[in-house]
Amino acid sequence: MKYARAGFDASDDTFMIEILKSFEQVASRFSPPVLMVPGLAMVVLGLVAWLGGMCVRRLVLALAGAAAGGIAAVLIEGRNPTVAGLAAGAGALFGVLLPRLSAAVLLASLGVAVALVVMTGTPAVQGQRGVSGPPEAGQEQQRFTLRESLDGVHAYALNVVDGAKSALWERERADQAVLAAVGFALLVLGLFLVRLAGALTCSALGAALVFAGLTALLILKGSNPIALMERQGRFYGLVLLGMTAFGTLEQLVLCPSPNRRHRAGSGKSGSRKEKPEHHWRTH
Repeated sequence: MKYARAGFDASDDTFMIEILKSFEQVASRFSPPVLMVPGLAMVVLGLVAWLGGMCVRRLVLALAGAAAGGIAAVLIEGRNPTVAGLAAGAGALFGVLLPRLSAAVLLASLGVAVALVVMTGTPAVQGQRGVSGPPEAGQEQQRFTLRESLDGVHAYALNVVDGAKSALWERERADQAVLAAVGFALLVLGLFLVRLAGALTCSALGAALVFAGLTALLILKGSNPIALMERQGRFYGLVLLGMTAFGTLEQLVLCPSPNRRHRAGSGKSGSRKEKPEHHWRTH
């Protein structure tokens, strides 16, 4: 089965929810591992990043960089394992070697994405419209094979990317200026307020991963979580905001800063060196 890249109208502010609802309809017939494995992985990694990302900041940034690089390579070059592996490795190295810059870039990207969603408005207020997937989506048929399911994920990911780019470039100059200002402000925040920005980035990324993972698992069980989020968008937005705020405060309190850990380690090593000398003098 081949999937075509749908021609959603990006000038309509409901285009993104239309893509997601169409994906929800078709994804219920995907091969179970295509939803189960990423869903469980996103929930587990999201919980780690949400509640303890600052304690393992380099690991979180390496995984985020690897995922971003690998996904970008797949979207651009297709399912080429060599290119995807090289891109994922480059992203992981960027996160490990330049944690401050990578955290700032990630925070700025998340901020621009949230600002773009806010600018497009709430679909539930603007009106709901039915969405249909590929021709076979409305019929009761057997599940897709693993390869067909991966083709479907790839096609819908391209639709999301195309829609996001269209929404960004087709907005008015004033809106684009606001988005640029948001991205620049968060980038500066990430470069200078490293601890606060790191906790905020890990918390927001973790909360988003938990939501995405639970959504995939609910679709696998036959539910319609995206349609529910469309009807109660403001409520789920507040939940995400609350999770991000709680995770940020929790990590600032419980996760020590790298400098503090370094000083603690230096203190321990120094005390160990002094103990043998003291023992020699007493004897």
